[in-house]
Amino acid sequence: MPRVKILETDDVQELVNQNSAPPNGKRDCCLIMSALLWGLTMSEMSLLSLEDVMGKHGVFYRIWTLPASIAYNGIARELRTEDHLLMFLEPYMDWVVKHKFQRSNLHTYRQRKPESPFFLNDSGEGYAMSPRVKGGSDYQPRSMNDKFRKMVAKTSLQGVTPTTFRDSWVKAMYEAGCGYSDLQAVSGIRSKATLSKKVKPTERDLEAVFKTVYNRVKFPKG
Repeated sequence: MPRVKILETDDVQELVNQNSAPPNGKRDCCLIMSALLWGLTMSEMSLLSLEDVMGKHGVFYRIWTLPASIAYNGIARELRTEDHLLMFLEPYMDWVVKHKFQRSNLHTYRQRKPESPFFLNDSGEGYAMSPRVKGGSDYQPRSMNDKFRKMVAKTSLQGVTPTTFRDSWVKAMYEAGCGYSDLQAVSGIRSKATLSKKVKPTERDLEAVFKTVYNRVKFPKG
């Protein structure tokens, strides 16, 4: 059987722990948790702008809309920013301000350019999209994918790819009680069949399956 990795809480904690060190730990942890709590694709992570998630007074929107222009399947989505994500967003913004990245002369958006990419790399620039084929018009989030691969490589986790983060979010939302129609709305995934594949029980290695099926049944004593 193929093995599909879904991130559990302990896995996420390991990712955060192993990527929290200075000088860029605040940014890296924010990338990890934003992917897992907003459920964004790597392309959406790359194209998201500051003004999408923050008002001009420098306060993060609690409910915000991912623009159709950058959204998966071209479907605008209403997303939420909860307190447990703010714990990672605020330190990241401190990191941005400290480095004076994407500065603006205006006293809005914490003196950042509102149209600037929300997620910035070590040089203070956005994670660039790259053409799939030289000279082509179809782009892929190569830079963001590479960043996530590097963060995963710092851990002991196996079978984790950049797409694992969104797949894990979809499954976590479903297991927390999110119905199919709501999950379609917040993920942009139109097909119920596609969602079903993502939320079904994770397939495991055949050896592990044999070891766990009815393995708690014991021969009665006496």
